Amino acid sequence: MKALLKRMVVGSRWEGTVRHAHHLLTGAKNSLYDYQTIEVMRRVLRPDSVAIDIGAFEGGMLRHMIRFAPLGRHLAFEPLPHHYDALARRFPRVQVFPFAVGAESGVKPFYEVVRYPALSGLRRRIDLSSDAPVLERSIPTRALDSVVPPETPIRFVKIDVEGGEFDVFQGGVETLRRSRPVIVFECGHGGADSYGVSPSQIFDLLTDRIGSRIFLLGQWLAERGPLSRDEFIEQYDRSLNYYFVAGP
Repeated sequence: MKALLKRMVVGSRWEGTVRHAHHLLTGAKNSLYDYQTIEVMRRVLRPDSVAIDIGAFEGGMLRHMIRFAPLGRHLAFEPLPHHYDALARRFPRVQVFPFAVGAESGVKPFYEVVRYPALSGLRRRIDLSSDAPVLERSIPTRALDSVVPPETPIRFVKIDVEGGEFDVFQGGVETLRRSRPVIVFECGHGGADSYGVSPSQIFDLLTDRIGSRIFLLGQWLAERGPLSRDEFIEQYDRSLNYYFVAGP
């Protein structure tokens, strides 16, 4: 019954309400971030907008991209083979790519966390239990700038790659600077530090090279001002929040 209800709700017009209610009842941050991300997409996407889902996994947020922008040409990236196959079948109108997005194109080790595949990535998370089963495989990686045609007017990007977000930004500087999309991205302990990346590096790359400002999701939705560099670092250091919005 629980699996059936999940299939009925995920990607539907009711999911945001359900996620918000779950957060209010339990305090679960993931439910809050899902609700807020859906609300960001609702405000940003137009019927013919282009959106990109990096780390599409099971396609939960991709469904909303299609729902809000049914006439848009969307791109999705998912390196786990079984999830890629399912996405390609489920979303025939979406251009789904079977590789990871990184700072450069090549082939790299990928660590699949067997019990918790959502935690898989190009680095093994440092907060994983030492006895957690992990499968290592070699997968292709591509820089976003090498995949997205220069003329593509991207309006929204979601990035959830378990700490590899900085590499995604590095490999997509030209694309992101040119289109200036609204970006929802993850940045927290166990992720970024698994890649040896600091919040200051992420802030400087987004603000100086890409020209974005960084907000908490709630701040952006309330049309309040962006985070300063010190405030963003504090959010990370104190684990206050780990999902953010970057945009013009």
